[in-house]
Amino acid sequence: MLSKNAFSLIQQRYAHKGETPEAVIKRVAKAISIRDERFEVQLYDAMLDGMFFPNSPAIRNAGKKRGLLHACFILPLEDNIGSIFDTVRNMAVIFKSGGGVGINFSSLRPKGASLSQGGTSSGAISFMGIFNAVTETVKQGGFRRGALMGIMNPTHPEIFDFCRAKLKGDLKNFNLSVMVTDEFMEKAVNGNGGKINLVHDKKVYNSVRAKDIFDLITLGSWVSGDPAMLFFDRINKDNKLYPEVVIDTTNPCSEVGLPHYGACCLGSINIARFVEGDKFNFEKFYNACKMASRALLNMNTVSVYPLPQISRLMSDLNPIGVGIMGFADALIMLGIKYDSDDTLNFIEELGKPYKQATEETAPDSFYKRIIAPTGSLSILADCSSGVEPIFAKAFERILTVGVIEETREIYKSECARTALEIPPEWHLKVQAKFQTIVDGGISKTINLPNDASVEDIKNIYIQAWKLGVKGVTIFREDSIDGVLKAKPVKCDDETCHL
Repeated sequence: MLSKNAFSLIQQRYAHKGETPEAVIKRVAKAISIRDERFEVQLYDAMLDGMFFPNSPAIRNAGKKRGLLHACFILPLEDNIGSIFDTVRNMAVIFKSGGGVGINFSSLRPKGASLSQGGTSSGAISFMGIFNAVTETVKQGGFRRGALMGIMNPTHPEIFDFCRAKLKGDLKNFNLSVMVTDEFMEKAVNGNGGKINLVHDKKVYNSVRAKDIFDLITLGSWVSGDPAMLFFDRINKDNKLYPEVVIDTTNPCSEVGLPHYGACCLGSINIARFVEGDKFNFEKFYNACKMASRALLNMNTVSVYPLPQISRLMSDLNPIGVGIMGFADALIMLGIKYDSDDTLNFIEELGKPYKQATEETAPDSFYKRIIAPTGSLSILADCSSGVEPIFAKAFERILTVGVIEETREIYKSECARTALEIPPEWHLKVQAKFQTIVDGGISKTINLPNDASVEDIKNIYIQAWKLGVKGVTIFREDSIDGVLKAKPVKCDDETCHL
């Protein structure tokens, strides 16, 4: 049965007027079983037991008229005023229905560039301010604030302003990431001052050292966690349509990179439910992966999409993302420390039924396996979030619906390792190992103590690139509230001073 926190969260966030938590689960199971009563019972039992949940919009909207069941969307953006405001509108419509949005702003001409009818452009960053304001105003489906990822390529003429945006207190409603190539990283890390051209529409605006951009990215990450880094070549390595179709954008949590107009179809399995004594039941996990795959394929079938372009792409690619949560809890129950070779071996064993079941059930899907952050879902399932270590042995989650207090008896174990107790290299090893069994991406944060240096962050980014992960997010403890208030950052021209 669901925990007290789970019932409370369902009632406050997902229930419609007059619905009980059990009725919410019944509604969702009925909608995504598509008139298969036996499968409906299976889904209902899985959710009531906290073993599987689809992503939040599905719990909120499944079974409702014109219900959007997908968590996030990839929108294109062209360099003209019509496209810009069409994208603003489409983003607002998606927010209203409960989804998040990822956009790459590199197509927009830089500040000072000529306009076709005379005058000059105010620049990409200024237009991002419009998106930022809309995100502040529109809640997702009335139950969450809009989630927005802004991406820029390092060759864009405004890349320095992009990297400094959070340092200056701007674009607060964005997650920001720089989409770097292997060529950029080679020059930034090994290039001895290697330069790249800042280009838009074939016009070269400047030539700068890749290292200078990389240094600014790491400074921003040190101060506020933004921008993060995405690795273009690694993302497109799993893109079956490349090079005809290029993936240059991800969703707000960066685990889903899809072609333009793609949608995230996500659901997560609580693997702690398969620990029996000191053993893991891989057969039951295999069956759960089959069930989850089928549920997500059904979600793609019954969901109402906000734009016809999204409907067409989802029909063509049919991507799903069977994910995992409760990973840290499962390790503790098995007597395994997160930062150990035993963890890496367990991931490898987990991958066998995980890959087999999803490939068998969704052989033609663009993606089958994606690991999302599962903030709310892990509360519903009463387990640790995604594949993250536990944040603390007792903690509070601050949600839009209130504060949720969490602790579990298993966290008294000597195997319970918190995020800050785990060395950064082990965070990366775990993420990289999961990437070998996941064809999509992985939402994972590298947590660092407050006294971590900018150089520490730079080294993590370099190692992440070398280990072949698709993207990495770093967060230094208390950096947003502590550093920005106590040590404001001043930027002038191309230099930022602490």
